[in-house]
Amino acid sequence: MAKNAIKATPARKVFVAFNYVFCIAIGIICLIPVVHILALSFSNKYEVMAGHVTLWPMGFTTENYEIVMRDAQFFRSYGVTILRSIVGWAVSIVLTVLAAYPLAQRQVTFPARKYIVVYFMIAMVFNGGMIPTYIVVSEVGLINSFWALILPCAINTYNIILMMNFIKALPDALQESAFIDGANHFTVLFKIILPLCLPSIATISLFIVMHHWNAWFDGSIYIRDETLKPLQTYLRSIVIVDSSVELTTIEEMEAQTSADAANGAKIFLTMLPILCVYPFLQKYFAKGIVRGSVKE
Repeated sequence: MAKNAIKATPARKVFVAFNYVFCIAIGIICLIPVVHILALSFSNKYEVMAGHVTLWPMGFTTENYEIVMRDAQFFRSYGVTILRSIVGWAVSIVLTVLAAYPLAQRQVTFPARKYIVVYFMIAMVFNGGMIPTYIVVSEVGLINSFWALILPCAINTYNIILMMNFIKALPDALQESAFIDGANHFTVLFKIILPLCLPSIATISLFIVMHHWNAWFDGSIYIRDETLKPLQTYLRSIVIVDSSVELTTIEEMEAQTSADAANGAKIFLTMLPILCVYPFLQKYFAKGIVRGSVKE
């Protein structure tokens, strides 16, 4: 038996059973909306209008996806969000690593470290607010620019702290031996530290991509050009407009129901990339969070 193995007492068994039941219940609750949207996207508009669609498609059809394929704005917004996620990830990861590495050094090596850490902590708790942020973005000429979706959220203090603590958890001997052999900080960072930080980088990457993929508010206040609208901003606009229209005739109700079913297809296609990517990063997630949260 392992030295640190937990004894399987009756209370422990009840606790483990409760955890399994609780986690399965939470998983089902999270999965039900996704299954419902998928069923809605493959259902006939008359079944949707009648309210028969729950977790299984009624009157199976691919008409809703055919409608989506003819929506040029949906695919333009899809492309903007994909490009935003890639560029935003690259910019944020570079800035996060370059900020976290010096902050992970010992006080003797980097005497100003404690002051910069305090600065980052203050920035994490307090911010200027929406209107000052908008004024700054406007004054630097980013309004109606793709970079308005990237630069204002390029740095996240929480991600810097995760990466900093992960680097601090690595043995000091790795860096010391490299410096003795004549390596500089860039060599140590890119050839020693970063390869060992893959779990933390994968975890932070997931946070960054999820943020950019789900963000809609910045697109609604900074972007005027429809060709630059990110996907979530576009989806919100059509959902809000459709739900705010007062329906008075059967024809209008039928058109609205058809739009709702097509919107279900759009929403599912929006979720699909994240659903495909997340399982590949899951194995790094727990390790990256734990080692990035606690100094070992």
